[in-house]
Amino acid sequence: MSLEKRSYKLPIGLVKDDYFHLSRPDYVLIVVLDEQGRLLVERQYRRGVDDFVYELPAGWIEEGESPIEAAKRELLEETSVNGSGDTCFELYPQPGFSSMKAYVCILKINTIGTAHVGDDEDISTMWMPLEEVQKMVKESKIKDMGFLAALSLVDHL
Repeated sequence: MSLEKRSYKLPIGLVKDDYFHLSRPDYVLIVVLDEQGRLLVERQYRRGVDDFVYELPAGWIEEGESPIEAAKRELLEETSVNGSGDTCFELYPQPGFSSMKAYVCILKINTIGTAHVGDDEDISTMWMPLEEVQKMVKESKIKDMGFLAALSLVDHL
């Protein structure tokens, strides 16, 4: 991650100085539905907000990886689900100050094994009916913007 001071020439020709740009790697958000139509959801402690947050499985895209490759790797590491698929949607999560991209990848379940989360990750996973997820959104229990953006795509699958 880096923070750079930049100047930009706007489309109207005006030059603006003292703009700070945040550079971060691109990442994936992973949508997995089981045969009963339940969504794979994680509940994880997040230091930034000092709270537990409901999220989708997600992770950084490593150098040389495609979004789908990263999604399959992260899904297996975090949840023990071996997934397959090739559908991804590209999003700009913070276009006002970062060029970072998020890819919502839709995967299908191949097999389920043993998860291998990092030592700084406190993740619990659950399969939730979409109706329950939607209820949690209405009750403001799901607050992660990536989760909410990806959920809007699930309705169109």
